[in-house]
Amino acid sequence: MGPEEFFHRNRLTDKTTMSEMRVKSLEWMLACYNKGTIRKRTIVNLIPIESLVELLEYMEGKERYEDCAIIKEVMDTIYV
Repeated sequence: MGPEEFFHRNRLTDKTTMSEMRVKSLEWMLACYNKGTIRKRTIVNLIPIESLVELLEYMEGKERYEDCAIIKEVMDTIYV
């Protein structure tokens, strides 16, 4: 993939699509944490809590409550 192709693909993704992908990756990350293959310290260093709060508020505004539940579970499990 060349730089021009990446630029045009990057323009095609909107905030909703990116948020959905983030929620899916958070769900996967939580499963890895529960299996013990990723450490709490790694997650906390890579994902600031403010980012999760912002994502939660956005998904709540879109009325995506199933996704909100996943985000909240990550926050309660990892950041408490």
